[in-house]
Amino acid sequence: MTTVSIRLTAPEISELWGAYMNDSLTACMLKTFLYKVEDPEIKPIIEQSLTNSLNNIKGIEEIFNRESYPIPVAFNENKDVNINSPRIFSDSYMLEYLIQMGQIGMKAYSLAVAFSTRSDVYHFFAKCLHETQQMHEQAVQISLKQGAYIRPPNLPIPKKTDFVKKQSFLQGWFGNRRPVTGPEVSHLFSNIQRNALGAATMTGFAQTTQSKELRRYFQRGKEIANKHIEIFSSILRENDLPVPMTWDTEVTDSTSFVFSDKLMLYQTTALNALGLSYYGLSIANSPRHDLGVHYTRLMSEIVQFTNDGTNLMIDHGWLEQPPQAAERDKLKNE
Repeated sequence: MTTVSIRLTAPEISELWGAYMNDSLTACMLKTFLYKVEDPEIKPIIEQSLTNSLNNIKGIEEIFNRESYPIPVAFNENKDVNINSPRIFSDSYMLEYLIQMGQIGMKAYSLAVAFSTRSDVYHFFAKCLHETQQMHEQAVQISLKQGAYIRPPNLPIPKKTDFVKKQSFLQGWFGNRRPVTGPEVSHLFSNIQRNALGAATMTGFAQTTQSKELRRYFQRGKEIANKHIEIFSSILRENDLPVPMTWDTEVTDSTSFVFSDKLMLYQTTALNALGLSYYGLSIANSPRHDLGVHYTRLMSEIVQFTNDGTNLMIDHGWLEQPPQAAERDKLKNE
């Protein structure tokens, strides 16, 4: 039996569809970066990342065509980007964007590999994972070289191994709170970094959209991101740990059209969905009760914000329907 004769599973088609949407959006972002970047060390990584995204799009189209599966409309340079507009993000923002998207991509592609059983799909996502890992490493090394990379905090080396002896290990609201653990620090620090990039992105989107409704929405997203940054930062400062920098100053004052409202709104809702998944992982790795309560409360805020963005996508006719199961009742009536 040939590979093509084996039907794609629900996880495989869903991961391919999602990757196509994300790569088409990323390609649009990277094309604007490539036209505006000035740093000779950053430009080659943008070029390679753009090549990877375009190759991924082509690879998914080939699989879809063999399956007679409709190609998503997604995003393209002709409709969703104005590459001739003044720059809106600095070179430092672009590098941080590559680093953060590399982290997100590695997580997404590793799951896609785990979900895949058909040989061509498995090897496609394995290739994507490898390329994303290489890009992320290069971006981090350049950021380190330029002194822009903010390293996570260090922890003291214990004199010996030990075990938790009291239930107060879980305590977070009353009495003497224990110091945060390594995993808790890792998630707090990473969530601050993602929110910092998100706040800068929302600033740029709010400046360049021509829609008052979306401007209010993006401004609300910036306020939510800054609120979350402050909560997580206060916990690190309470433990005398450093806090990552923000990226607000890496957004120019340009108000010219750069990205379509559809692209900006999809990017926002997609990042929100990823944020929810990271907060869920943070809860699982944060046994201190107050941290779990913080994450749960902030997740509900993101859920509401995401729902509002999704409704805006639907109202404007921009939300493409993802792969779904057959509507059996409807088929029976037909």
